[in-house]
Amino acid sequence: MYNIVYLNNLSVVMKSLILLAALCTPFWIVAQKHDYVWMHGNYNNFYIDFNEDLNPEIHLNNIEYKFSRSLTVISDIEGNPVFYTNGCNIRNANHQIIEGGDTLLTADYFCNKWGYQNFSHGSGVTIPGFSSNEYIIFSLSQGDPLPPQPCEANRVFMHIIDMTADQGAGKVLLKEDLLISGCFQEPTANKHANGRDWWIILPDNQEERFYRWLLTPSGLEGPWIQEFINGTVDGYWYCGWSEFSPNGEWYLIKSCRKGEVLYNFDRCTGLLSNPELIEKENQSNFCATFSPDSKFLYTIDSNSMVLSQYELNALNIIQSKTVIARWNGKVDSFFLPAAFGYIQHGPNGKLYYWGGGSSLMHVMNFPNRQGLECGFQQYAIQLPGTCFSANLYYPHYRLGPIDGSSCDTLGINNLPVALFRYDLEDTLNPQQVTFTDVSSYEPTSWHWTFGDGQTSQDANPVHTYAQGGVYEVCLVVSNAYAADTFCRQVQVGATGVHTLPALPHARVWPNPFGSTLSVQLPALVGVSPEFVLYDLYGRVVKTARLTDFDNQIPAQDLPSGLYVWQLRWNGEVTQTGKVVKNDGR
Repeated sequence: MYNIVYLNNLSVVMKSLILLAALCTPFWIVAQKHDYVWMHGNYNNFYIDFNEDLNPEIHLNNIEYKFSRSLTVISDIEGNPVFYTNGCNIRNANHQIIEGGDTLLTADYFCNKWGYQNFSHGSGVTIPGFSSNEYIIFSLSQGDPLPPQPCEANRVFMHIIDMTADQGAGKVLLKEDLLISGCFQEPTANKHANGRDWWIILPDNQEERFYRWLLTPSGLEGPWIQEFINGTVDGYWYCGWSEFSPNGEWYLIKSCRKGEVLYNFDRCTGLLSNPELIEKENQSNFCATFSPDSKFLYTIDSNSMVLSQYELNALNIIQSKTVIARWNGKVDSFFLPAAFGYIQHGPNGKLYYWGGGSSLMHVMNFPNRQGLECGFQQYAIQLPGTCFSANLYYPHYRLGPIDGSSCDTLGINNLPVALFRYDLEDTLNPQQVTFTDVSSYEPTSWHWTFGDGQTSQDANPVHTYAQGGVYEVCLVVSNAYAADTFCRQVQVGATGVHTLPALPHARVWPNPFGSTLSVQLPALVGVSPEFVLYDLYGRVVKTARLTDFDNQIPAQDLPSGLYVWQLRWNGEVTQTGKVVKNDGR
């Protein structure tokens, strides 16, 4: 994860914004994995890593870091974490405050009072710069939340981070560059249609007005103003969420008091059009998102108790509403309500729902499917601590140019990057595997080889194998510009296919151990894993079914020496390690 194993080693307005343009093939058109590692939990006691075959692993953390509604971990293009921030300060992958990163917002009310930001996008909008080691953060700052202040969210700043400075520890090159003062909602970012530059969109919260900037290798241009309808303008106080759809064509503002407004977005001009207000239902909240294919909108309303789907291509979007799930009142082991909270896009094409302020997580396995076929699972993951209401805001980094458009002027093409995941949907038919394409950069054709002589041209095929075994499955995606291939081994059979929404990463300790060996899990996902301990002759000396977060394995009868352990989920080995027995302990 960061390779974050235990996060101990994670690995102009025009204000003279100096960003170096790459001279070779631009790094911004490769598979940008800036969102592959998440950090969460009360004081961040766990993190989730999607780098291992897109199958998320949950690891325990050994750090404390304050945050409220927002925390962002930024990884490099390969998925290796480089820094994280709560909006008030920045730490690198080794958990050190980077130079100049101790106070990002010197006059922010919540940073000074609590040490963390309190907006949904409070940790900022982070965009990779035009060299591989620079990052630009756009921050919304908060004044005193009580009158006579004219507005709660009143300033937007820009910061530039260089993660190669200070011998690789990182440095804030530009801090608190004030872009605008006033009264605002949440800023968001979307890729320009040229495939390189970025639009920054900022709604006003007192006037029906939008500000926009364009980030280019030459600097930050703007702001320009669009006077336009916004039914969520709230005056003094703002409680909401904003984002663009994964294809960049839709823009959403979700207000917990006014409902949500959908817009079309022109990636060439940065202008909004065709607003559609979805009136708030009783006790709305600020949670909503798009499906990965940008065909559906998911919203949470009725005091976080109802999850609904809207079809964006319908003649009447509002009338296309389908209720997907209702919270049944379940609480977690801390007696906290596990209602529907913020929604997070997984790099594997699934949607993850933080369970309100609880220690439970909900998962939507197939959000591109219509209605109840979307595969929503309530309480899919039991986490080791509470998540409060925090979320991670990531722009859609893997969005390319609009090829052939009037602003496709840089010679950048959508070069597909192949990627897929697989699932077992029918546990009574373990040889039937569902394959989901999660490739990026607009492939238009798909060719699958399943390793058994069979093929498919479907984007998301369901394939039934004649018998169990290990098969090498390959996906070739292509469009008019290029093709790309991704292969992985798929184990098929009664115990083979991954059926879990996440794989918790166990901690086995102490090492050396004495009379007892402890096996800790950061999460429980409904199926108890098996712990198996072997001696150096390959003989099984201990087995245990892990049913709790902290599992004690008696070891008084074991002689001193070296042992090898395995963690198995549904019979599949997902983690291994070595421990030493020391009778002197």
